[in-house]
This record gives sequence, structure tokens and C-alpha cells, in this order.
Amino acid sequence: MARDGLVFKDEDGQVIFNQYSFCELVKHLLVELVGISYEEASQIVERSPLAAPVDNVMGVAIFSHELTYYWAMFFYYGNGYWLGDKGIPAQPEDMDAYETLENKIMEKYHLKEPFIWT
Repeated sequence: MARDGLVFKDEDGQVIFNQYSFCELVKHLLVELVGISYEEASQIVERSPLAAPVDNVMGVAIFSHELTYYWAMFFYYGNGYWLGDKGIPAQPEDMDAYETLENKIMEKYHLKEPFIWT
């Protein structure tokens, strides 16, 4: 079960991984960007590595390396979703609009910033 407030430390510092909020953000992005139901988005995320236990900084770094958009598109459309005739861009075409959408979702559902590096 994903939860917020997971703290991992290494020689370079620490990260607080709010995994629950991260997973919820991916779910709501799927609803908004793909047009599927929240229930379907929940099934996709819960079956993915995003909801699996994380036990170190490297595990968090793998998720934080890409935009949350990437994870939503990857787990819905598959690897290489931006290739071929699907018409799905590799990253949001309008980053300002995307960031506004993320912020709106986080505020509406009281989600925490997924990754806090210190």
C-alpha cells in the first residue's frame, strides 16, 4: 500500500517520497489526459511498479527522473508511446498548461509534492 512521508537517505542527502500522492497524481492525469474512469486508472496504477514498495533513494530517483505525465502515458499506452501513429507526444506540448493541470489536481485532492529532495 502506497503512503506518503517515506524518507530515504544516502551519502548525498535525503528524499521524502510521497508515494501515495504520486500514484494519485498519475491516476488523475490518466483521467484528465486519456479520458478513462478513475476506477480504470486506479487498476492501471495499482498493477504497476509505481505502487510497489520502494526501499531506497535509487528507487525513488527512477520515478522522479521523468515527468509524472510520462508515467501516466507509459502505463496506459506502453513503451514508446510517442512513436508511431498514436499521436501521443513524448512530453506535454504546452508545459505551462500541464503544470497548471498538475497543480489543480494536487490542490483539489490535497496531494503532497511527490518528491522532496534535501
